[in-house]
Amino acid sequence: MRLEQTPRSEQTLRVSARLITSSTILHLSSDELEQAVNQEQIENPALEVVEQKVCLFCGTRIYGQTCTACGHAAEPNEPLVRFEHTNGQPRTDDLHGANTYYDIDNYGFAEIDDDDAYDLLAHIPTGATLVETLLQQLEALIPPDDALIAEQLVGNLNERGYLEIGVEEIADHLQLPIQRVDYVLSQLQTLEPLGIGARNARECLLIQLHALSEQSAPHPLAYALIDQYLDQLGKNQYHEIARKLKVTEQEVRQATHYIRSTLHPFPAHTYDAGTHYVHLESGATYIRPDIIIRKGESGFEIELVEEKRYRFTVETNYTGVDLEGRTANFASQEVQRYMHHHSDRARFFVECIERRWKTLRRVAELVVDYQREFLSKGIRYLRPLTRAEVATRLNLDEGTVSRATANKYVLLPNGRLIPFSDFFDSSLGIKDILRELIQSENPRHRLSDEELARLMTARGTPMARRTVTKYREEIGIGSSRER
Repeated sequence: MRLEQTPRSEQTLRVSARLITSSTILHLSSDELEQAVNQEQIENPALEVVEQKVCLFCGTRIYGQTCTACGHAAEPNEPLVRFEHTNGQPRTDDLHGANTYYDIDNYGFAEIDDDDAYDLLAHIPTGATLVETLLQQLEALIPPDDALIAEQLVGNLNERGYLEIGVEEIADHLQLPIQRVDYVLSQLQTLEPLGIGARNARECLLIQLHALSEQSAPHPLAYALIDQYLDQLGKNQYHEIARKLKVTEQEVRQATHYIRSTLHPFPAHTYDAGTHYVHLESGATYIRPDIIIRKGESGFEIELVEEKRYRFTVETNYTGVDLEGRTANFASQEVQRYMHHHSDRARFFVECIERRWKTLRRVAELVVDYQREFLSKGIRYLRPLTRAEVATRLNLDEGTVSRATANKYVLLPNGRLIPFSDFFDSSLGIKDILRELIQSENPRHRLSDEELARLMTARGTPMARRTVTKYREEIGIGSSRER
């Protein structure tokens, strides 16, 4: 919870541009990394990307035009990072001759002159942050006296774009009526990207559906599926949903396709600093897994999609450098400098990516080993785990673990795609128990939050009424009166 700002003094440590670049690459989402790779390939003639078809949605090798596992269209990619080099000397033999593989165990860097320093940060899209954009939009919609409410609401949005705390907590903290906080929240939820400020996926999708319905009629089953059967939809229980709605299974599948191709469950991920947001009319932005967990014969296995997707070749022999009209000696020196600079730049770029992969794999392997029961039995078995604990076990800095897990998604063995951050959210199991209690309540006597708190305490999970209210809102369930 981020409700207070307190001034503090801190020392500033100067770090190298290379360290910043490496940390930046670790933090990138898969889409941002793709932009950085494409930009570097354009600007650096020493870097070549050889591609092979791999499904970016499920990681399966593709031999045709579509993935046989998930049905998505093929995208060209290739595994294995490789450097092509000749011990620092220009190659004079055939470019397709024998190669050796460049191993980076100590993360050593070749030196580049300061004047020619390479800054990958320039390749990362810049612009107003989502927080800045939202506050600017709200400024035109709400009275100036409510600006502090807006700051608290926007400041408590998580990486998905959901509001992490209840309006009651903000009202209590600011000592203001709940109605004022509700009003500002309602204004926030009208902004782009649509769905921002929702408390959960259900509310987010309903906000988007309502906005789109003003332009064209949505699928007739879309509202019911989102409002009443979102959990079953996530488990692909089409037959059960069709039976309850008294429609055909095909109609449910068609409505599901409409929802998944038109709406987006995580509004913050549709935001782009350059264009500010991706219009929903253009279709949903598919989220691709960064890590795939599969159930193997000897336990759970981990795949990094990027390792299959990218293969980099660093070239050190250039035949296209235009040195016409220059002396042979000067030309030779300039070719050497040109080759050295771009080869080192490309080599460092791939070192950063391979370091990213190594860190991602180490963190993922530890988390998967620690959360085996969750992967095998379900959300109730999610064990409490923090990024600080992972950092301690791996002898890493906590910030490194945070960057490695930020904006990353994991495909579970059961087919569910979750943010990596869910592995560190111990409240998920508690919310599942709370959902079960509410679903099994007597329709003639809906349980109040106070009663739910007592039941949770009796089950061995002490919980205050306010916490029950917060969790209930986050899972999209109304109060006892609303139910």
